[in-house]
Amino acid sequence: CVCVCVCVSMSVCVSVCVQNLFYGTEETLLGGFSKVTKFVRQLGETTGAVPGARENKTSGTSTPIMTATEPPSDRMVTSPYGEFEMVSSHDKHTAVHLPSYEEDVSRDAPINLGEWESMLDSEGRVSDSRRFRRRLFKGGVEPSLRSLVWKFLLNYYDLDSTEAEREQVRTKRRQEYYTMLRQWQTVSPAQMRRFSILRERKHLIAKDVMRTDRTHPKFQDSNSSYLKRLSDILITYCFYNFDLGYVQGMSDLCAPILVVMEDEVDTFWCFAGLMDVMESNFSEDQLGMRGQLQKLHNLLLVADSKLMEYLTTHDSDNLYFCFRWLLVHFKRELSFEDTMRLWEVLWSKFLSNQFHLFVCAAILTQEKVNFVNEEMGFNEIIKYVNDLSGHLNLDLILMESERLCRQFAACQGLPPDLTDLVIQSGREQLDISLDGGDSVECTAEGSAVLQSNGAGTGPA
Repeated sequence: CVCVCVCVSMSVCVSVCVQNLFYGTEETLLGGFSKVTKFVRQLGETTGAVPGARENKTSGTSTPIMTATEPPSDRMVTSPYGEFEMVSSHDKHTAVHLPSYEEDVSRDAPINLGEWESMLDSEGRVSDSRRFRRRLFKGGVEPSLRSLVWKFLLNYYDLDSTEAEREQVRTKRRQEYYTMLRQWQTVSPAQMRRFSILRERKHLIAKDVMRTDRTHPKFQDSNSSYLKRLSDILITYCFYNFDLGYVQGMSDLCAPILVVMEDEVDTFWCFAGLMDVMESNFSEDQLGMRGQLQKLHNLLLVADSKLMEYLTTHDSDNLYFCFRWLLVHFKRELSFEDTMRLWEVLWSKFLSNQFHLFVCAAILTQEKVNFVNEEMGFNEIIKYVNDLSGHLNLDLILMESERLCRQFAACQGLPPDLTDLVIQSGREQLDISLDGGDSVECTAEGSAVLQSNGAGTGPA
């Protein structure tokens, strides 16, 4: 196959990979997200791959929607996840070897009411945000506290706000929500006939809501008030964010928040806060998703170059099979409770603002032996990854993800495009102790060395 350089993957065999995906398997294997197939279709069309062709009804021939073009001379692409370069798979990333990390990464008990109250000062402020984020990262919170704590995580409340200030915020937000709610509820039939965008969005929301988490007790009954509230929240969000509106997958993100909050207004503003962070996942240009897949690709080149070598030689280094994981942060892969536990870790932003990429990497490295032993190709890997849904051990994954993240944080020789994977404060949060106060440097030659306060260096 001809390798075409595209930003989602460095050397993607588009003419084979996309073609395989389009011959009848994409919806079942990738879980029914139209966003997934649209994304892959766009890549196929952009590169002139066979699946992106339309049949000419007159001549019976296939005409490419867009012919293949030479890669642009400017290889840098800007996305909401930073600037990234379209490069080949054989680059400087594979020359970096991470230092080992042998410290304890076991999970802790969740934050309980007593501990939460000990984190607040006399006026209700979170007195030590670092302590709070670390505890959240390591153990989450007890379910009974989620309706309060999640408001801080989803930008409804500021961590340094007082209890009195939070009450004022809540009152103001209620007024704002009901103003937007009335805007679409008072649209007349005559207006609706002339408002095609709203009609289309309401229709899509109605379809998605009726198939969102229907196995959960709150959503099982077709007449459930939760289904109506979920619909109202999503339609109102269309009036809050006109440019984005509604895209399939957003109901998956909103439903757990509604279950936790119960209150419609609180759910809306927490969901809006989450979408402020994840909006690029649903943008029409797909730069957010492309940027994440590129970042994950480069992360894996450093974390497990042998895995990436296998995926590359089996037409799978495009990492399309991770699309659903990234789009809704593993909502379709985990139980409802485990999803909420994972989200709390991601929202803690303790070691990384992009910890979900380390979660992806941890899963893939764990499954590498199965890919290799069963000699899986592109289609087999997609099906295998899809079948992992409901069979993932979250605690084990989180421990391995943390270990990998700390290895990246301890490595001072990462390629520039990966240095933002660990936030600067995360390097201070390592809690890593090396004898004699040594620090770790990852050399370009492929070995990690200790830079000692004493004489000499040696392998880490």
